[in-house]
Amino acid sequence: MLLAMGYGATAQIDFGPRVNLTSTTLSLSENVNAIEQGDAAFGYQFGAFLRVQVPVIGIYVQPEVLLSNPKSSVNVNSEKLDYDFNQIDVPVMIGFKLGPVRLNAGPSFRFLTNAEITNASGVVEDVKENYKNTTVGYQAGAGIDIWKFVIDLKYEGSLSDINEDIALPPNHGGVVIDKRINQWVFGVGFKIF
Repeated sequence: MLLAMGYGATAQIDFGPRVNLTSTTLSLSENVNAIEQGDAAFGYQFGAFLRVQVPVIGIYVQPEVLLSNPKSSVNVNSEKLDYDFNQIDVPVMIGFKLGPVRLNAGPSFRFLTNAEITNASGVVEDVKENYKNTTVGYQAGAGIDIWKFVIDLKYEGSLSDINEDIALPPNHGGVVIDKRINQWVFGVGFKIF
């Protein structure tokens, strides 16, 4: 109990809201005829972060809870299919300071709430049942704190595919491919305390 009280007295805690802009691509690990990776698309994330700094060890742990809307696309037989995901992301970053710059990395847990595909004609199809409800990825990046602002640039990758059985709806051939979400994340947070 004394050790826990001593740790609480020396640890510095920061907490606040966070907004991220993402640039997402779907990586296709299998080369399937007539299917090509589409262009990166912009999405967003918003939520909160908590940073606990441990001065004795010189590291910090920063979990975040974010509502996310990553978007991407693939081209099937020259037809563009736009993917729109809604999910809850929980990255847990572990890092340290190197001068004014923070370097960090850690796992990122994703909990899917919705998945849709929009075809070139604007028809929207719900495809959530084709995707895993929970996936694990990783993040690595750097950041800097300016006054109460927390600014980060991170890369996020997937450790496993995100689809259950099929990646495309049956009316597009029901092709089985391994897709992984990869994205760049630019984020700004504000320390409330």
